[in-house]
Amino acid sequence: MPEWVRTRLLPCAVWGATMLAAAWLWQDVRRESAVGFALGVEYTVAPSEAGRLGAVAVAPGQRVRAGDVVATLDAHTIDAELVILAAERDRLEAELVAVRSESSMRLGDSTRAFDESVEDAELALRNAKADRSVRAAEFKALTVQTTALTDLVEQRMADRRELDALTVKHAALAKELQLTDTLVAQLASQGAAARARRALVPSDATELALQPVRAELAVLSGQAQLLAVRREATLLRAPADGEVIAVHLHPGEVAAAGAAVMTIVSRGPGVEDEVQVCLSEAQAGQVRLGEAVNLLPRGASGPGFAGHVSRLGPQISELPLRCRHNPAIPEWGREVAVALDERLPLLPGQAFSVAFLGRPAEHVTPAPEPTPAPEPKSTAPVIATAPTPIDVPPELAARTRFEPSAIAWSTSRERFVIASDDTGTPERDEHAPWLFTMDGRGHVDPEPLVIAGLAGFSDIEAIAAGPGDSMYLLASQSFSRKGKRNPARQVFARIIIDRAGARAEASIKLAERIDAGGADVLASLGLPDTRGLDLEGMTATAGGGLLIGLKEPLGADEQAVIWALARPGPLLASGDVAGGGLSRWGSVPMSITADGAARPAGISDLLELPDGSLLIAGTASGTEPASQDGALWHASGRDGLASPRRLRSFPGLKPEGLALRPDGAAIVIVFDTGAAPPQWMELPWPAP
Repeated sequence: MPEWVRTRLLPCAVWGATMLAAAWLWQDVRRESAVGFALGVEYTVAPSEAGRLGAVAVAPGQRVRAGDVVATLDAHTIDAELVILAAERDRLEAELVAVRSESSMRLGDSTRAFDESVEDAELALRNAKADRSVRAAEFKALTVQTTALTDLVEQRMADRRELDALTVKHAALAKELQLTDTLVAQLASQGAAARARRALVPSDATELALQPVRAELAVLSGQAQLLAVRREATLLRAPADGEVIAVHLHPGEVAAAGAAVMTIVSRGPGVEDEVQVCLSEAQAGQVRLGEAVNLLPRGASGPGFAGHVSRLGPQISELPLRCRHNPAIPEWGREVAVALDERLPLLPGQAFSVAFLGRPAEHVTPAPEPTPAPEPKSTAPVIATAPTPIDVPPELAARTRFEPSAIAWSTSRERFVIASDDTGTPERDEHAPWLFTMDGRGHVDPEPLVIAGLAGFSDIEAIAAGPGDSMYLLASQSFSRKGKRNPARQVFARIIIDRAGARAEASIKLAERIDAGGADVLASLGLPDTRGLDLEGMTATAGGGLLIGLKEPLGADEQAVIWALARPGPLLASGDVAGGGLSRWGSVPMSITADGAARPAGISDLLELPDGSLLIAGTASGTEPASQDGALWHASGRDGLASPRRLRSFPGLKPEGLALRPDGAAIVIVFDTGAAPPQWMELPWPAP
């Protein structure tokens, strides 16, 4: 080897090779494959109370949807208790009829006896007064005769013995007159006492006699609702979409409260296309948000999947066990999230080798410059600013009438919940306790939302949000066209709506409880009685109470009346209207065009907005017109009720339900169109 090669060229070559190796090593550290895992969530299906497992409806490896019944507990004991409660309810209802009949008979007998006592006293008093009148006239005549005879005796023109006899008779008559006066006073006192006793007979004696039985019925109703909740709890449902990976108990085995019956694995909400990646400390500072990534499943070959860095961990921390070379030896690094560029079916927990490519992903927008970036295209539904038909599936239309009467948004269901005036058909499932769910584009789901714990209802006119996942339901409380107001039309209830379904928490017959409150409660509500009552509007308030709008009766000034219910919970718990704080809150002047003429309007729905102002929908009050133009008003609050702003009229339509769209951009309105297809629309908010 020539000397110049050994002394000059070879050292340069070694130095260059060393530099190339260092650069290669740096790139290797920079682009070193990291370990990643598809994120997953394990859900344990467990009963809320101990019970014997009746059936398991799924097997390991089976896919399930959220809300599917995956197992059931033996409910024979609960069913038997429900049968006993039903029998006890029948007994108490029979006792209620008997007590009402017996109390009415006793009240009638007592009233009749008191009336007869008053009549006898008044008759005796009249007779005594008549007798006194006769005696007084006779006494007056004797007085005149005695005076005249005395003059004659003094003139020696009459016999003194005749005068003495007349004087004795006159004195006896005076004594009788005194006794008669005393008797008249006594009889007058007795008559007053008899009338006072008659006035003390309570007009609501029958209702008072029925209260103990009704209290027992209320207890039974609460027990039945509790059993219905327990009965529903025997249906173990899938908490999320996923796959059953293990069944831990089998039919016949006893499941303790909280003990796992099965395990379901789901990708989890919001992580359907993400992979969790563990970086070593050497890699932690080199990765950038939006950087292109290649993911290759462990044990596979090929080009892999494209992705990009979507989130960076805030610090260097101890890595999970699966990310360590030796699980027994702690390692430190940084966790980042990698999002796939296209949706792929990932298996929860699936491992990947992840290579960071050192360049931004092509479809990822770089970090924003000082100038604002263009607004991304909105994925929100287009606002339907004109009334359009609601899409009711044919299979649902075949099962039930669908006449929208109220609407509210359910966060847990991510759907609008709609009430219908009538449910089922006259031939089947009439007055079934069903609500309906609709997405943001006006498509109604094919299955009704069944409310467990309610036997049935009719003429539900209002829905309002309650605490948590609860909602309040209110029937009209009105009499039907046949002149009846059955319990189904008096429902006021709080229900829970969640992913598992719907169930009643508490329920009372509101009109019955108002009547039981007596004259004081009726006066506080501005009512002579409840016969003309028709409630159609209801909204939750910021303070946890409710506002209730009356379609009928109107106030004396033909203004629509609004009630406030300050404490719905205590009212539902005890049935005490006064304790619930139900009172007259205000009134609002509204008029619409009906059958071509102006006519006072009643309230068909209310909606309190986040700023405390109030939306009021109005339709014709009183007899139903052949045609009408319903309307919508806005009041700034209680002080603004006297002069509400008319926002819009709806020619030929009756607005029956109001709800705020979840993004707050519009007011959703549903219309009852009778036999025609139901309609809905969205009014942009704030209104122009």
